[in-house]
Amino acid sequence: MRSAREPDSYEPTNKSDSKKGLFTHMKKKLPVFWKSHKTPTNYDDARLNFVSEAAVQLQPPRDPLLQLVFLQEASGYWRLDPALATALGKISKEMEKSKPEKGSNEVWATILALIWLHAFKMDAKDEWELLAMKAASWLRAQNAPCVSECVDAGNVLLGSSVKKEALGL
Repeated sequence: MRSAREPDSYEPTNKSDSKKGLFTHMKKKLPVFWKSHKTPTNYDDARLNFVSEAAVQLQPPRDPLLQLVFLQEASGYWRLDPALATALGKISKEMEKSKPEKGSNEVWATILALIWLHAFKMDAKDEWELLAMKAASWLRAQNAPCVSECVDAGNVLLGSSVKKEALGL
């Protein structure tokens, strides 16, 4: 607990003691600051701390739903890439081989993501419903002629039976 004599901030009473009083105030506060910060004692510890903090910040979420949310582009679509395959529990080559010829990679990836959400994450629909609406809106704007084919192929790939209408398409 702070006593009445130790103010939280320094306010000089007159200009002549402003420098002396500020230095004294800082001297009192520095030991408290340094005790609260653990400083690495050698180069290897410092490097290890830096690397481990960076690795923690760069790791994508492990929950597939969070991965899917993380991977959606601002426009509403998903890219066909290994990270999406991992989130959906598939292998990239499987996803690429199953893609209908007429469909673009983004249309195919977005339909796969929507099917997966509707087939396997209905219990968390409150969490992804707006995300899915944005994706469906993006798909409608693409005027892709192969949506039905992609939905059928996506259901086969993911082992589900989601209807095109359920996806908002």
